[in-house]
Amino acid sequence: MKYYVTNENVIFQEREAKFNKVQRAEMNLIKVYPEEKRQEIFGIGGAFTEAAAYTWSRMSQDKKDKLINLYFGPKGNKYNFCRTHIQSCDFSLGNYAYVEDGDVKINTFSIERDRKYLIPFIKAALNVNKDINLLASPWSPPGFMKTNGEMNNGGKLKEEFYDSWAKLIVKYILAYKEEGISISRLTIQNEPMAKQTWDSCLFTGMEEKKFACEYLRKRLDESNLKSIKLNVWDHNKDMIIERTNEIFSDDEAFNSISGIAFHWYSGDHFEALEAVREKYPDKELIFTEGCVEYSKFSDTIQIDNAEMYAHEIIGDFKAGINGFIDWNMILDEYGGPNHVKNYCDAPIMCDTKNDSIDVKLSYYYIGHFSRYIKPGARRVLVSGFTSELEYVGFINPDNEIVLIVMNKTDKLQTYDIYCKGKLCNIQLEAHSIMTACWYENVSE
Repeated sequence: MKYYVTNENVIFQEREAKFNKVQRAEMNLIKVYPEEKRQEIFGIGGAFTEAAAYTWSRMSQDKKDKLINLYFGPKGNKYNFCRTHIQSCDFSLGNYAYVEDGDVKINTFSIERDRKYLIPFIKAALNVNKDINLLASPWSPPGFMKTNGEMNNGGKLKEEFYDSWAKLIVKYILAYKEEGISISRLTIQNEPMAKQTWDSCLFTGMEEKKFACEYLRKRLDESNLKSIKLNVWDHNKDMIIERTNEIFSDDEAFNSISGIAFHWYSGDHFEALEAVREKYPDKELIFTEGCVEYSKFSDTIQIDNAEMYAHEIIGDFKAGINGFIDWNMILDEYGGPNHVKNYCDAPIMCDTKNDSIDVKLSYYYIGHFSRYIKPGARRVLVSGFTSELEYVGFINPDNEIVLIVMNKTDKLQTYDIYCKGKLCNIQLEAHSIMTACWYENVSE
């Protein structure tokens, strides 16, 4: 069996361990049950934002190619499930809409703004991996459609413009399709309970359900876009049970909406995710955003940020999620650009003045999942002996077993991986993560 270890001293260091048959094993075990299959995994990735695309555009061609390959290349993190924004978000160069002010009939619709930075960035990734699965989220309708008359500072979508906004979203999907970019999923509204100083719009659960079922789903189906899946909520986990129950309270919503999206900014709440998975076993459950915010974590060191990501990914997958999407893939030397100075960290930071790239430890920790878990994989049951290790396991479509184990403690951890009557011993250094890969018919 081969396994790969990353910490502050080594990156994907390849090691080997041998499985041996045993009659009985009892102590210090991490037991993998490949026959105990759980949810399907769609993929892992990050977000294409205008800020990331603009940062990418300012780098030399050599660095541009390197960045794309770091995320999408066969020797990189192999991202295959990504997110982008409809119209502007906080990580845009400024507010922008796809129609002119007051255009209720959407006659002036244009994605010309996206053609400057965002679309070339997405196309560069698709040139390396044509199978990227893309989810799109709106941060705000055009200002004239809202109660506060602007894209920022919350406000609500006026009901008289529900249909106009739905038509605009459909035009966006069709326009991107003409560019060779397929959108497979939508969320209804990014963070619908957050009144932000940047692009934001407030929806109650009933409003979100009404817009999704009576307007957006209808317009998608009329435009031969029945395959587009709708995901609701797209906000923090602390309210995911309440919001999901409210929206799925009638058959129309249950049948029209494919799943629930969520963010990490309110903390773990893995139990809430697990409850949603148990109650709605056939619905998608997708992590759509998380990042290291400078306003909260500016003094943390790289290992803390890396372990924060891995802890989240492990906890979310064990709770039943189908996919994980990080926020900005790259940002500039300031943690932007961001049109309201809401600066953040990214797994790869770019110094646009000196044309240099800083690959953070968090990039490699995410890679311990994205490089080895293939689309169509199933999570499998893993049982462990201690709370000092965090772990999760999968079986790929080709029957390769993938086990990720993280040691966040300050000491060396020794344990045995047990699978189907066979055992191998592992020693994992303090503050390290490992990914082990083997096939079900493990050799002795």
